[in-house]
Amino acid sequence: MMTPAEAILYHLANRYLRQLMPSEILDALQDRFIAAEQYINDHPEILAWSQRVFWLAHWDGVLSSPDKTEHIACKLSNALLNNRQVNLQYSGKERPILFNVFGLIKRDESLLVLGSYDKSSDPVLLAVRKILTLELSNQAAIQPAAEFDLQCFLKSQLNFSKTSDKINCLQIEFAEELFSYICDHEVVAENVHIVPPKNYHHSGYFLLEAQGIVDGERLRQWIRGFGLLAQVLKPDTLRLEMEQARLDTRTNLLTATEFKRCLNREIQRCLRDSQMIFALLILDLDHFKKVNDLNGHDFGDVVLLQVADCIRDYDEAARHGGEEFCILLPNTSAEEALIIAERIRQQIEHQALKNLHGEVVPVTTSIGLATYPDHLPADLKKEILSDQHVAELSNKIRLTIFQQADQALYKAKQQGRNRVCLASN
Repeated sequence: MMTPAEAILYHLANRYLRQLMPSEILDALQDRFIAAEQYINDHPEILAWSQRVFWLAHWDGVLSSPDKTEHIACKLSNALLNNRQVNLQYSGKERPILFNVFGLIKRDESLLVLGSYDKSSDPVLLAVRKILTLELSNQAAIQPAAEFDLQCFLKSQLNFSKTSDKINCLQIEFAEELFSYICDHEVVAENVHIVPPKNYHHSGYFLLEAQGIVDGERLRQWIRGFGLLAQVLKPDTLRLEMEQARLDTRTNLLTATEFKRCLNREIQRCLRDSQMIFALLILDLDHFKKVNDLNGHDFGDVVLLQVADCIRDYDEAARHGGEEFCILLPNTSAEEALIIAERIRQQIEHQALKNLHGEVVPVTTSIGLATYPDHLPADLKKEILSDQHVAELSNKIRLTIFQQADQALYKAKQQGRNRVCLASN
């Protein structure tokens, strides 16, 4: 016999953690999940609490909301879970409003609260940023009507663009941890095909292909919801649009996470074709903290942009953090990569960047360089040649080649900065 505490735990795990669980774990827990759902459905008071938690989960920005709305967010969350009305002052309204909180929603960067006024159960949406003050009352909140459907309401109210256009070939690459979730929540399309992780050439990922799926904002919202765990491969127009979210806002280069994905993909291409090579550059601006401290962070942002402009548009490049940059050079030997790295170093050194006082501020960079497979340790090279499951080595190779380039960068710093150093074999 399942206890109430066990039922709630299994119910929450089933609802929120399924997509993170390996398939063998899901199979082992399936009977307990079924028993827990039956228990919850048989106890209305627990079911009502669970529904409030479900609505709360629709807003994934509670812990990352802007500072000015964070205190409002916490109070709304508290009111929702404790089934209390709130007394709020809303921008544009002369008098305070009694409000019943039904759910918290995030659409792009807009934070919304779903609920109803005073004794009404008719749902409305308010923008959290327009709530000036908010206090919990002692009165129990009015519940939405029994027939209220959250998804239908959002679909009708959030102004998704309506279009009859369809995408004939949609391809999305997902991280492997989402496999169970995507299988359980397939997109609505004329035809859907999923290539599972074990059959997909990119280790750690799987592929969803769909034909006849409706194009529009709802599809984009669905893709954005997976963040960096999903990448559109086709069509190109949608891929380019979605990739804007994967770019560093200061430099318009890739983010560190997206660069990791690109590097993994290049490694697996090389593992499939032993003739392929690549080079990895790591750039670090010399004494950049001093440049920022003496000239201001706005000038520092200008420097970062100028450095990004010194990188060829067709190279995979990322701002890896702070003043560090990474560049992936496919099909490039050590000799060729040294020429490219030296060109970048000279371009950065020769830029006459002026601060607010009209003074030229010298900016230089140190660069570390490593190549695949030359700079891999001998034991790892043997492992690649002997192992039939070479795709599983991609993460190990990525960490090793990155470490080699990083050590070369450290050597460049030790030798006086403003130079390019090649990794040791």
